[in-house]
Amino acid sequence: MAALQNPIAPTRKSGRRAPRQGALTIALACLFVLSTASAFAASAGEYQVKAAFLYNFARFVDWPNRSGATASVTICILGDDPFGGDINVIVGKPVGDRKLQVRRLASASGAADCQILFVSGSESPDLGRALGAIKGRPVLTVADTPGFAERGVVINLYVDQGKVRFEINVDAAKRAQLDISSQLLKLARITKDKGGANG
Repeated sequence: MAALQNPIAPTRKSGRRAPRQGALTIALACLFVLSTASAFAASAGEYQVKAAFLYNFARFVDWPNRSGATASVTICILGDDPFGGDINVIVGKPVGDRKLQVRRLASASGAADCQILFVSGSESPDLGRALGAIKGRPVLTVADTPGFAERGVVINLYVDQGKVRFEINVDAAKRAQLDISSQLLKLARITKDKGGANG
C-alpha cells in the first residue's frame, strides 16, 4: 500500500471546540492510513474506507451550538445503501463526548434530524428535493457521485488512482453554517456552486 502524498500537521484553525493534539494525530492517521489502498479489488474495501472518511468528517466539522444538544451524532443514508455492513465499523465511535449512530432513510423527510446525510447516487433525479428538505439546517451532506458537489452537496468523495479523495463545496458549507477544519480544506479539491445547486 502506498501512503498519501500530502500529510498535514495536526493543528486546528481555531481553539473553539478543538480536539487535543493527540486526538487530532490519531484521527488524521486514521483518515489517511485507511485511504492508502492502491486499488480496490471489491466495492466492500472501498466502502470501508469511505465509512472511515465519514467518521473523520464528523470529527473535523463543527456544527452550530443549536445542533449540539443531542446525545449522538447521526449519519443518515438516503437512497440505495452502498455501505452495507461496512458502515458498522464506525457505529458507536466517539465524536467528542457523543457517539456515532447510523440511520437509513426511505425519504428525505427525516433528513433534518441528521448531522451527516450521505446521499446515494440513486437520488440523483431527486437531489434538489433532498437538499430542499434540509435547507437552512446545519446538516453536512456527503456523497460519492460525480457532479453532486457542484449541485449543492458539501463533500463529495471520489476515487483517483486507486485512492479515495474528496472535494468540498465551500458555498454549500457556508449555507449549512458548518465550520470545516482548515486541515480538511487543505486536503480537499475546492469547488463552488454551479447551475442546479440548492440556493
